[in-house]
Amino acid sequence: MRDRFYIACFRDNVGPNVSFHRHQFAGYHTDIDQAYVCTFDEAQRHFNQAREFERPISADHVDALAVWKVDHQTLPNSTQIIDGVFGYAVFVQGKYSGNDVYWLNKGTYDIATDFENASYFSKDEVNHLGGKYVAIPFSLAEKAKRRTFDFEQYNPRIMTQGAGLKMPEHLKRAKRKVKNPQTRFNCPSCGKIVWQYNPYDFDHCDHCGKVGE
Repeated sequence: MRDRFYIACFRDNVGPNVSFHRHQFAGYHTDIDQAYVCTFDEAQRHFNQAREFERPISADHVDALAVWKVDHQTLPNSTQIIDGVFGYAVFVQGKYSGNDVYWLNKGTYDIATDFENASYFSKDEVNHLGGKYVAIPFSLAEKAKRRTFDFEQYNPRIMTQGAGLKMPEHLKRAKRKVKNPQTRFNCPSCGKIVWQYNPYDFDHCDHCGKVGE
């Protein structure tokens, strides 16, 4: 049995990132460090009153699977070369997963929303990059990063019921009644699972940016 829980509100997810009730229940945020932390007994009480889109999740599991990401709204939208700054982080201009930017790794030239993938670039290296990239001081990006939890990582059998909580009867009944209005697709490029309201044609993938044709 676990004794630290966050309260997720899936209705307010942003892209793949789960939103959590903030401290003192003052709104929602995808930043795990702003999430309200419950004890086991408190989490069960919240679960007993939860709406269909709310779930208490074991904080230990969330913390273990957290990924550092950066919201584009917290960053400059153009390259910032500053005297005295020697290390830069580089992201793809105009490409987002939810609100999160994709960072460039200079060793592999792969991109990922995980800030741990971001490389240090020198000023000379930045000058040789194409116009599709934005370079900012690495320290600025690092200051803006936040811990997030991907909805696809959520496993209720392990992280909610498996953490000792009992699903209340009203949610059991709702689960039996409500049919998911979305259709499951696999992205033809990266293979990730994509849920969308269009049941006929693939629309887009937030993970790799693939758009349906």
